[in-house]
Amino acid sequence: MKIVPKLTLALVGGTWLLLAVSGGLRIQRERRNFEADRVRDHDMIGRSLAAAAVAVWKADGEQAAIHAIDAVNRHFTTIRIRWVGSDQMSTLPIDLRTLEAGSAGEPLTRAVRDHRDGSRWNTFVPLEVDGMRRGVIELSEPMTTEQRFVRSVVAETIAMTLALAGVSAVLAFVMGQWLVGTPVRALSDKARRVGRGDFSGPVILKSRDELADLAHEMNAMSDRLVATVQQLRHADRLATVGKLASGVAHELGTPLNVVTARAEMISSGEVTSEESKEYAGVIIAACQRMTKTIRRLLQFARREGAQKERRDLQELVRESLELLRPLADKGAVRLEIAPSCGETTANFDAGQIQQAVTNLVVNAIQAMPQGGAIRISLQRDRGLPPADVGGGQTEYLCMRVQDEGVGIAPEHLQHVFEPFFTTKDVGEGTGLGLAVTYGIVREHDGWITVESRVHVGTTFSVYLPVAKNA
Repeated sequence: MKIVPKLTLALVGGTWLLLAVSGGLRIQRERRNFEADRVRDHDMIGRSLAAAAVAVWKADGEQAAIHAIDAVNRHFTTIRIRWVGSDQMSTLPIDLRTLEAGSAGEPLTRAVRDHRDGSRWNTFVPLEVDGMRRGVIELSEPMTTEQRFVRSVVAETIAMTLALAGVSAVLAFVMGQWLVGTPVRALSDKARRVGRGDFSGPVILKSRDELADLAHEMNAMSDRLVATVQQLRHADRLATVGKLASGVAHELGTPLNVVTARAEMISSGEVTSEESKEYAGVIIAACQRMTKTIRRLLQFARREGAQKERRDLQELVRESLELLRPLADKGAVRLEIAPSCGETTANFDAGQIQQAVTNLVVNAIQAMPQGGAIRISLQRDRGLPPADVGGGQTEYLCMRVQDEGVGIAPEHLQHVFEPFFTTKDVGEGTGLGLAVTYGIVREHDGWITVESRVHVGTTFSVYLPVAKNA
């Protein structure tokens, strides 16, 4: 459950609890007040009636006293007053021992549940005449007033609780969305984009609270991550240059030997004027070949800012393979590029995508210590991006790099794109190549997948959005 519904439920629950407690305390307080009023009224009536009954009894006898009690009963509408003789005491809804322990003329009030009349307030006033207990005057009043009041308080409390809970829920939801929900969604969106390698679009919150401080720190973190990613990519590029250096040295060896041999022949004077011109042309061609090779290596190593433009990916792959061919030849690896059957243009940064291609091919070369073939193919393909990329099914340009190497163990497949993860021996890999490749592809709104079988080979598939026609 999200934060705003949690806050809403917490506020509504707290409101319900407070109102319920308040209602319960109010009911108990009012019940005590009702009880005190009943005891006071019954006490006053009971004492007065007992004194009058005793006086009538002494003056006119028992029957006159009983008639006087009945006459008083007819004047009350809610209180029922009756005489209970000593032979009828067992019918009273009270423990007789409690009643016998009381003093004559002292009212004893109890709330009694009578199965015939329901719950009632009963007051018992013992009557003594000439020192003898003659009976009891019983005052009885139903508890309907208290019950009606309790029901009204419960209904009022429920209505008030529902009203306040509704208002609290609306206020909590609105304020929660405004103060918490919207800023948290912006921060979550920023975190997801950072996770995809997209550090653009700073989070701007106009509030001056902890969430605004968090947004500021996230923006600063993104700026630092941009610089760190650029440094890591450049470090990976330089590491790749080091791997290519041995192949380039071999590539330069042959033209250097040609230049040395021809120059020595010219300087010795053993050749004619026409031969000197021919040898000079050979030397120029060899130098141009070496210059082109060195320029490619320097261009690859140069650190440049990202600049996406519409280019032919097939052409870039060919250029990258020319740079990698000396390294592949040294490892007895054949580099093959399959002919494309459609347009292979896309919007990408040439330097970054070349680094991604180079990383994939270098990894493939290292995965084949006994030699083999690396096949690169490009084709248009309809694909559904993974959930973390987002978007619907559309057309992508798919580049597959397939090798015949040792493969990747199933338990390692889910970690291959993690920074610094490597299964190579110490000194043979930094664990940055595939992580950098993954970041580059994601920055181009694409994604990369891997399929592998141990001792059979591995295939990396890179999906890039196709170039939009102008």
